Amino acid sequence: MKIHALALTRWKHEDASIKDPVHLHCGVDVSQLSFFQRGTVKEIMALVIRTCVSKTNPGDYQRLEHEGNYIYIISRHSGIAGVCVADTEYPQRVAFAVITKVMDDFWQDCKGTVSQDKNDNCMLYPPLEKALAEYQDPSAADKITKIQKDLEETKQVLYNTIDAVLARGEKLDDLIDKSDTLSMQSKKFYKTAKKHNQCCTMM
Repeated sequence: MKIHALALTRWKHEDASIKDPVHLHCGVDVSQLSFFQRGTVKEIMALVIRTCVSKTNPGDYQRLEHEGNYIYIISRHSGIAGVCVADTEYPQRVAFAVITKVMDDFWQDCKGTVSQDKNDNCMLYPPLEKALAEYQDPSAADKITKIQKDLEETKQVLYNTIDAVLARGEKLDDLIDKSDTLSMQSKKFYKTAKKHNQCCTMM
């Protein structure tokens, strides 16, 4: 059981020229990767999460499957989305509870004022990194999970794959290949990992 990443992402912008979601803070657990893979995996994860947020409607709870992992998203009308990327063994209820706690704490701490910068990681939030480490063990989230225990009964969760929510004919592999934000090294790494069926080690 493992959480690979947590993110707070702004999808509503005051600047209309910004079209894609911007990560206020995207935290990725790269502790089990070699030093040379870490930057690449962070780049790819940021793109995957950005894509998932852009395909989640305001007010929705969504779980998207990709390469043996689940991307859990809560998109709020405030213009912020919370995301948890975890393996399929990590409990869904806990994943959504962790997102909810991080989002609630962030909103309270920032008093509803969010950076409008167009660059990623423009509003670093240390409690997100703490949550990423602390909740690797789902039992550590028992307290917040109890508070959220009615979530699945009261809120409909949408289930899909990433490729299914993309535009017709589009695939995540194509988006990665065409991306302007990914380095050539990251694109090559993704293709090699997928070819050897090792995408789950980077997600």
